[in-house]
Amino acid sequence: MKILMIDQAGFQLQTRKMLIEEAIEKCSVDIALTLGEVFIAFQKDKFDVVVIDHGIENGQQCVDHILQLDPNQAILVVSDAIHCVVSRCEDCVNNYAIRRLFNPTPIKNIVRLIEGFRNYRCDHYDNETNKIKN
Repeated sequence: MKILMIDQAGFQLQTRKMLIEEAIEKCSVDIALTLGEVFIAFQKDKFDVVVIDHGIENGQQCVDHILQLDPNQAILVVSDAIHCVVSRCEDCVNNYAIRRLFNPTPIKNIVRLIEGFRNYRCDHYDNETNKIKN
């Protein structure tokens, strides 16, 4: 399994990378720190899942670029924002392969979502109101 993690440099990113590679058999994790590095990563490779911290600089532009390249790309958004990365919450699941977890989140939840990506919906999603509950 090939994963791209998009986040700011630091201990948390390196720890997540190491723990994901240890937890998921035959997994390799590439890292992109900037929008430019995301462009380059997608020119060189394809990824089973992209994990992005939506709060980073140009986080939304990274998501938009990835969806332009491949609207079916599996994207796991880790964010502390209430707002969805596309217009309506359920659109992420119904029209794209986007899931989200609130930050901070235990690494076991990230691993769970990566391994069974299409079987999960967003954390705290309220089907009646079509919104993320905090």
